[in-house]
Amino acid sequence: VFFFFFSSRRRHTRSSLVSWARRCVQETGINAEYMGIPRMIKIVFLAFLFAFSFQSIGVLTPPPEKLTEEMAKCLVKDKAKFIVIRAFTSDGKVDANVLENYKIAKAAGFTDIDVSISPCVPCEPAEQIADMMKALTGLKFGKVWINCDVPGWREFKSFNQLFMEDMVAAIKAKGAKPGILSSKHVWEENFGASYNKCSNEPLMYENLDKKPDFKDFKPFGGWRKPFAKHFLSGESVCGGKFEEAYKAQNLMTLKLLSQPFN
Repeated sequence: VFFFFFSSRRRHTRSSLVSWARRCVQETGINAEYMGIPRMIKIVFLAFLFAFSFQSIGVLTPPPEKLTEEMAKCLVKDKAKFIVIRAFTSDGKVDANVLENYKIAKAAGFTDIDVSISPCVPCEPAEQIADMMKALTGLKFGKVWINCDVPGWREFKSFNQLFMEDMVAAIKAKGAKPGILSSKHVWEENFGASYNKCSNEPLMYENLDKKPDFKDFKPFGGWRKPFAKHFLSGESVCGGKFEEAYKAQNLMTLKLLSQPFN
């Protein structure tokens, strides 16, 4: 869990504060020379405080571990707001814990719930999506994250590309919203550096640098901006091990993710 705070012991001189405010304002494209210093500082501080007021946190358990009531309540108590529950595994089966995990997360107070699928590459995309969606009947969730870090991708990238396109289309055909979860390396290795037909879908990229920000992001697959970042793996929180992700909504939202792989 990450906490952001201001130290009362850290003080700025007026000159350093003015310099900092001028740089911040100039980055917005406004000519700071035409603004009064008090007004400039006030605008920057208001924007800064407004941005941080939207921070939130969220998580989930990786398999084969189940989410317990104690874990879920602890996560919510720690201000967790976002959770991704694996619904389908790369061996072609609906995750045996998905319904119980969803029920426990919902009861604990999670309102922002996504699901993920670790696709079975040898299986038909439409069939596995149909099986997954049937198991999720009656459940309300946001996105279906397609985890690309799975075994079974073929040597021929054209096959992998068609598979991914069929997977995305099958999710949309069921009335759900697909998202892509992949690192730059995994994507380019399996789909090709120039392949960009999924770039209209939200991207959660992976870089386990332990930094909850997008400063490291390098465009790939046609994506110029990410939706989220998987940045930390195997973190011990609330009695379980979790994957963590930074998710930016309105540019300034911090969240945790437990993304179960494979």
